[in-house]
Amino acid sequence: MASAAASIAPPATPASVVTLSAAAQAADGAPPAPLVWERNNKDAVSALVARNYNQQPAAGRFKNLGAALLERFKTDSADFSQSVQRSSQDPITGTYDALLYTQLPPLHRVGDDQAGLAITTKSGVKVTLALDSSDNGVAVQVHSSGKLSDDERAALAGLSGAFQQAIDGLAAVPPKIDLSGLTGFDASVLSSVDLRSQIKLNQTDTQLLDFHADAKQRSVRFSGPAGEAKIDVDLSQPAAWGSKQQQAKALSNYLHQFDQAAMRGHADAELAGLFKDAVTEMHSNYGQADAAPRQRVTLAEQDHAILTGLADFSAAITQTETAPNPLRLGEHDSFDYQSSQSTSVQGSSQLDRSLAQQQLSQLKASYHAPGKPDGLLALTLDRASQTYNYVLVDDNASSNAALGYKDGALANATLEQAARQSTRTVKYRLDKQIEDLTIPSSAARIRDLLDMLAPQKKPDDDERRITLDAANQMIFLQPEPGALPQ
Repeated sequence: MASAAASIAPPATPASVVTLSAAAQAADGAPPAPLVWERNNKDAVSALVARNYNQQPAAGRFKNLGAALLERFKTDSADFSQSVQRSSQDPITGTYDALLYTQLPPLHRVGDDQAGLAITTKSGVKVTLALDSSDNGVAVQVHSSGKLSDDERAALAGLSGAFQQAIDGLAAVPPKIDLSGLTGFDASVLSSVDLRSQIKLNQTDTQLLDFHADAKQRSVRFSGPAGEAKIDVDLSQPAAWGSKQQQAKALSNYLHQFDQAAMRGHADAELAGLFKDAVTEMHSNYGQADAAPRQRVTLAEQDHAILTGLADFSAAITQTETAPNPLRLGEHDSFDYQSSQSTSVQGSSQLDRSLAQQQLSQLKASYHAPGKPDGLLALTLDRASQTYNYVLVDDNASSNAALGYKDGALANATLEQAARQSTRTVKYRLDKQIEDLTIPSSAARIRDLLDMLAPQKKPDDDERRITLDAANQMIFLQPEPGALPQ
């Protein structure tokens, strides 16, 4: 087997075949297939490409490569393209075709594993990076549509760690979504960042991810064998954002809501974990609210009390349906969860304005469970295995907060909340249906918050903060009817 040093020996000319010494012969006597380079490989990135190809498993061949390509911008903004591939070997004679790079099948942007980054600067220059890996090679490319300033080059190099973290997370087992560094790009120099990745999991399954971020919006979509999810965040209303502390509390509350839904609907744990990663990353690094254009109205402390503090968003996760019971293929294990938040600020002036925020969630799920709490579920064609419960869940919840001002005075403040849950359980014992029971539950509440939120004539700051915090805690969506405040 060839040593790593022999494998990365530079060719005499660009795009030629690497020559191996007799000491690098394979154990069976036939020399290993040589590497064919696209261009001269004496630079640091090419050395890293060769090292990863020879020493890393397929999932690790992008190790440090994304960071290295962006760090080039510290000293070099020229386009760059490199690839290395194994040439073909005659299995009988052990001889090689005298292949040049141009005679090999293309590898750029067609690899089994791919990671692409596209960055647009404020001046309009678009920079693209592409990493590809397959069983027989690794390829990288960097291209810029125009000349970059020193500040732009510095901003690009500044994303090297963030790009590599995102790549490493997606290639990990189990995969992890880590986009927080990319959401925190330098908005004074760069206008948008896009990431696309494709990781081949096996012969039939691929994990895909698409991410976009700019000053007004950000989104992520990912899909794989377990299911798919998408999160969209609207950054166009910075006046409605809360403090970092309020945002953290709201995000924690939202993730808890999702945990409840995942447990109730028996969601796939790995898919649910990716969804939580993505939601968390999409609500990080909003940027500076004071950098936004001047608003028609500004929000007071009681206004923020009826808001979650998060930017508006929509989120959805859908698990791939399965039919685990071979005797009843119409019974599916499934999980579908959707949630959203939308905020409206209206009014012709600060004295006459209105504010409303709506939160919604919906869960539809179905799953098979053992017939007894400590039982095992092993459904087969054998009727003796057919002792189980088939559960169908159908839930939705809403929370609507609104307030309005007339001539500068708070005129109304209301909170309307509703929650509905439905659980249908079909019980089978030794293949006989013995029960089909649906348990519905619902509740709705309307609260008048005017007295609670109205500014006091002689305010006590500590007491006022406690009151507003209590009001803010009320407004969060509550999916369980029995937990709605009385």
